This record gives sequence, C-alpha cells and structure tokens, in this order.
Amino acid sequence: MDTATMNKAETPGSGTILILNPAEINGLPWQAIPGCPGTVAKDLWRSGDLHDALISYEPGSATPGRPHPGADHHIWVISGSASIAGRPVGAGCYVHVPPGTEHPITDVGEDGCLLLQMHRPLPNGTPR
Repeated sequence: MDTATMNKAETPGSGTILILNPAEINGLPWQAIPGCPGTVAKDLWRSGDLHDALISYEPGSATPGRPHPGADHHIWVISGSASIAGRPVGAGCYVHVPPGTEHPITDVGEDGCLLLQMHRPLPNGTPR
C-alpha cells in the first residue's frame, strides 16, 4: 500500500481523514503566485471553494491581499515574520481576515515567512 493510501482512513460516520506526513508535504509542488515575485504556494487540501495552502515568502516579497467579499481567511504564521494589514506578526501568530477586508502581506523579515492559510467561503458566498 502506498503512503498516500495509508494516510487516508475512513472514520465511521465522518468520512475520510487525510494525514500528510512531512515527507509528503515536502513532495507537494510549489506554485508561483502570479504577479508576486518571491512568493509560492502549495495546496494541502481543497474541497470546492474550501482551500488550505502553505504560502512561502522570500525576504522582501509581498502579496496585495485583495479583499474577498464572500470568504473568511484564517492564517497561522508557521515561521518567520511579516506584516499583515500593517500589523507585525511572527511565528505562532494567528490572523483572522473577515470577508471584504484588505490584508496585504508586506515587510517580510530576513528569514522569510511561511503561512498556513485557510480560505473559508461564507454560505452561498453571501457577504456578511
């Protein structure tokens, strides 16, 4: 049985559990974020419009953080530092970005920054 198959298990009453070990996560491809040099992302999980991804920023890189009127973003800073919407964050910080809120990521520190971002659309995509 391959590793990907071993890490998916049916749980009675709740569906399939996905577990990715560090080697599997490292093996997932990084994709450049268009228009954002030095910034790449890798999808960890996606189901329709629900989306979880790692985003890696090289020192000095940035993303515009355009508002998403129909979705919440949940961001966990895994390593490094940056500013999100002008507020400094570092490893271990959690950020909730409400629907429709600009959240530019700038001022990436000398060690770069690695984020776990979860995109959670509102029911029916309706802004609050």
